[in-house]
Formats: sequence, C-alpha cells, structure tokens
Amino acid sequence: MTIDIISKVRYLLNENVVTNRDIFTYETKSVFKLADENTIDVSTVYRNDVLIAESGNGWSYSPTTNRITFLGIPTLVYGDILEVVSTAYPNYSDIEITNYINSALIYLSVNHYYDFIMESADAIYPTPTASEANLIAMVTAILIKPDNKTYRLPDITINSPSDIPTDQKIHRAIAIFKKDCHGVVDITSDVEDEA
Repeated sequence: MTIDIISKVRYLLNENVVTNRDIFTYETKSVFKLADENTIDVSTVYRNDVLIAESGNGWSYSPTTNRITFLGIPTLVYGDILEVVSTAYPNYSDIEITNYINSALIYLSVNHYYDFIMESADAIYPTPTASEANLIAMVTAILIKPDNKTYRLPDITINSPSDIPTDQKIHRAIAIFKKDCHGVVDITSDVEDEA
C-alpha cells in the first residue's frame, strides 16, 4: 500500500524519473559513489566509451550504499574513463517520502480522522481505502511542498492559496474530506474550520 501512496505523492509533486550520467576516472580504487542520492537503478556502464557487460558480469550496484563496484572483468587500467548511466528521482527518496507519510498519518489522527499505523515501510494498518490512500497522499504532498497551490488526483483536487499555514491547510483538507470523501476540495482563507 505504501508504494502506491509514494507513487501518488510523486505524481502530486511532479517528481518524475530522470536519467543521470556519472563520469569517473579509474586510478586505484574500483568503488565509486554515484552523485545522485536518489538513484533507483544503474542501467548501463561504459569503459572508455565501450559498453561493459550487464551487472554481475563486470560491475555491481548497491542501492543501499549508492556505490558501483567494478569486479575486475575487464581489468581496469589507470586512466580508464568510466561512464555510469542511472535513473533517479530528482528530489526525494522513497525513504524520505515514507517518513512524510508517517507524519501524514499523525495529522490524520490529530485531526480526528482515523488512527492508521505504519507497521513497516511498506504496510499501513488498517489498510486504507483507495480514497483514504488519496487523502494520505494529499496530506503528504502538502507537508513536502506546502507552497503548491493545487494538488490533483483523479478523485480529489485541493486548491489553496499559498499563504495559509501548512497545519491549517491540512486540517481543512481533512475536515472537508470527512464530509465528502471525493470530488473537488477548495480550501480558501474564508473556509470555517470544522473538526
């Protein structure tokens, strides 16, 4: 369920995958750290503009350490130019968004919607409905980028001036969602707070 919410948050924030290229010069160490901390995967590696075989047959990538290791096949020579082509999200890792989701769940509880619990990085209990998952994604997106004026999913749209404080924006979104869990939600400075 969390993966689905992360996808919705990325959609709301216009956080699309980008392709990156890292260039390294081999001297003595065969382990290199990629520049982008949010790397998803390494797709291609070149040595002196010649494609090196797939991962596990010449190199390996660890998403945990964000490092690529050259395994000695082919043998690297001092001065070799290594080009690593990878895909990444430009701003937020899944872990960062998961932490914001956990904060969003706290806002839902504090605003008397429901007490969801993040059981693990990929499980919320009880399992939210599709509409609730959209609400969680909306609150998460508001927490990450509170200055956005519009957040839009297929069944929920939030329009809000950027001058409303973040906690009020979230409170009002949840209050309106409790009354009508789908449709267009307008949050303006003259909307009365409702619990």
